[in-house]
Amino acid sequence: MNVTRNTKEGSKRRHIALLFLTIDGLPHEHIWKEWLKSSSSSTDVDASKDNKPSSSDIETTPMVSVLCHAKYPDRIKSEWLRQRHLMQQTRNNNGNDGLPKFHSHRPEWGSVEITRAMIDLLEEALRIGTDDSMNSAKYLSTPINSDAQQNSNTSTKEEGSESTIHCEQEDIPPVDRFIFVSESCLPVTTLEEVELALFGPRNASESSAALYDKSWVNARSTPNNGYSRQLQWDAIRTDNIPHNFIWKADQWMVLNRSHADAVASLPTKHLNGRQLWPAFRKCRASDELYFPTVLSILGIISRQDGEAQVDDTSKGESCAGSEVRRRRITYCDWSQSAKNPASFTSRDWKGVVVKARGDGCLFARKFVLLSSLPGGVYKNPHSIDNDGTVSVNDWITVVKQKQFG
Repeated sequence: MNVTRNTKEGSKRRHIALLFLTIDGLPHEHIWKEWLKSSSSSTDVDASKDNKPSSSDIETTPMVSVLCHAKYPDRIKSEWLRQRHLMQQTRNNNGNDGLPKFHSHRPEWGSVEITRAMIDLLEEALRIGTDDSMNSAKYLSTPINSDAQQNSNTSTKEEGSESTIHCEQEDIPPVDRFIFVSESCLPVTTLEEVELALFGPRNASESSAALYDKSWVNARSTPNNGYSRQLQWDAIRTDNIPHNFIWKADQWMVLNRSHADAVASLPTKHLNGRQLWPAFRKCRASDELYFPTVLSILGIISRQDGEAQVDDTSKGESCAGSEVRRRRITYCDWSQSAKNPASFTSRDWKGVVVKARGDGCLFARKFVLLSSLPGGVYKNPHSIDNDGTVSVNDWITVVKQKQFG
């Protein structure tokens, strides 16, 4: 039996893709690596050193692939992240494929290039497990079985990195859930808790599982302020997109496979090959509008009977349609500014986790380095905060051991 596609109970192995948008590196890479193995039942603070998942744990927990688009990919120092970055194939003078180079739109803040990067990440993740011409294993970040775990540990020692997981191409199933995350995001739930929230119980009936097969899109059909009206809605020409189709949502959303495929195939299936993103070129922060607007055009999200608009006064997760859950997956604190969310460091970690989990979120942002904050707060090499990054021990204590006090 192929344990990567089916568990011993005969159900399909679940597969999640994390789609990272970064400037260069991933400051909390150590936390994400710990999260990738957090389905283990161990809650020891030293789990990062000694915990080895059992064969049954590995073969039933979801597979996770990590993909990255960075503004400055050449600055990435981590081999683990470099391997998972989008690549472009170049042609040499002989017309043959040359050495691959990093692919990046080099987005500026609020530019449409961020939207293009998100589209590229989604399209690449959709190919995983379905396109034999690509190396799906390069993105795989969890072992597919106990043999792969052992091989991964061996390769780590021999190659001096944690970048390689050895497996056969046919062992990797297609991705089921696509989650957009940034370099300042951190998980406030374990992988096991994320799986339960996105897929439901592993032993659920087919009808019960279908209730969970939804995207999480915290969408609204009206501008939330004058800034949004002027620089988002009004910046889109009505002859390109009628304004009744424009929706806005948190950029950090999760799409199920059917919705991800529908969004990615919109140009070929409905626009005769024409891309829709140029219609958002003059729009500020188009990444907040593109995906919910496409879902609206496709009829996946919509105003329901009796709802003139979907806005802050709308109630219930199904108020934007039965195919999506209108809720946040990533916690942000917008109370200080309507333009940028509040920034957090390790000093805020425990409090943010409590608030995020209380709101039903699976991740939280915006966790930054002390050296990046206004006022010239620079790294102290002797500081236990280590420039404001959350430690693995603190993550385990709060998230796995649930010590919130």
